[in-house]
Amino acid sequence: MSRKITALIMLGKGGTSNCEALVHNARRKAAIYTVQKLSRIDKVENIIVAVPQQEKYVWEQDNYFNNSSENVIWDLDPSDHPFHFGRRVSEIVRKNNLECMLYIGGASMPLLKLTILEEVIDKLIKARDKYAITNNFHSSDWLGITDGSVIPMLTKWLPRDNMLGWVLQNRGGFIVDALPPSAGTQLDIDTPTDLVAMRWHPDTPSDMRSFLVKNLPHESLARWEKAAQKLNTPGNHVALIGRVSPYLWQMLQSNSEAWIRVFSEEQGMTSRGRWGGGTVQSLLGHYIDILGANVLFEKLDEMVDVGFIDTRVYMAHHGRWPTAADRYASDLFQTEQIRNKNLRRFTQAALECHSPIILGAYGSVSGGLYSLIETIKTGAIG
Repeated sequence: MSRKITALIMLGKGGTSNCEALVHNARRKAAIYTVQKLSRIDKVENIIVAVPQQEKYVWEQDNYFNNSSENVIWDLDPSDHPFHFGRRVSEIVRKNNLECMLYIGGASMPLLKLTILEEVIDKLIKARDKYAITNNFHSSDWLGITDGSVIPMLTKWLPRDNMLGWVLQNRGGFIVDALPPSAGTQLDIDTPTDLVAMRWHPDTPSDMRSFLVKNLPHESLARWEKAAQKLNTPGNHVALIGRVSPYLWQMLQSNSEAWIRVFSEEQGMTSRGRWGGGTVQSLLGHYIDILGANVLFEKLDEMVDVGFIDTRVYMAHHGRWPTAADRYASDLFQTEQIRNKNLRRFTQAALECHSPIILGAYGSVSGGLYSLIETIKTGAIG
């Protein structure tokens, strides 16, 4: 008899600012959409949904969820101690005696096709020994594993889900496969920029698209459209700055006629746990510390027609992580909402560029750009 798997979807709570609420509401929609897809796959035996108590109430009011939740098992987050990813997953694994399982960050599959998800599950079920499959080895947003019982032994190395692939291979002795990069595998809703990137993509669910059109600021969508036009113009110059992978660079070279400047630094800073320890070193950050953000963006404006910047490397460089409200406001160029002075100056300088600059987290030089290129190829933008 063929094995079946258990899927585990986790979604935390949102913040209080308007930007945080926008992202969280979209993440919830994406998570519910993922439940719908999983419920259509016979080899998924159960779907465990791990959320805070207040989230459960909101989910239960959603018609899309209620139409696809027959095999859902709720596991509510405890409120008496701080959240730690490794400990939380370990509790669920022990409680449910999970072996063959698929962990899914709530908003990590908004563009993943059902056929790809079915292939992932088939490969996982047929695998033997210590095998795992993920969307991104260096920054896992979801991961399937043949033996979930090992996770409790690796808890201390798993403060966040991003470390899963790296830790399982280097600490757990697993063979870890990663799917080829694409918008479907790389786009995880983590920031407002990820939402903007989904606006025109052909695989964005219609309900999600309507939500984005209604709720995203017009200025952000217009900036993205302008960036698409610049990127799609032969001979233009584009800058990619941050945790840029070689796959992205190759993808852009193969699918555009732009000249590409790449400055890649601090890849793996999250999966290696360096982002919160004050050890991140950014050449971009040092440049700004010495000369100021205005000088950086003035020079960048002279050199490129469009730029995509993973600002989290710059933020981590200073060792003081801005609030989510500040980070998201920066992504949307809502400078009046940013309390962190350094980040506000940085964002204002980027805003004053004549060339459109896209700010965001890792997705701005990963899933967001894959999404943009795929969308340009359909003719829906650019």
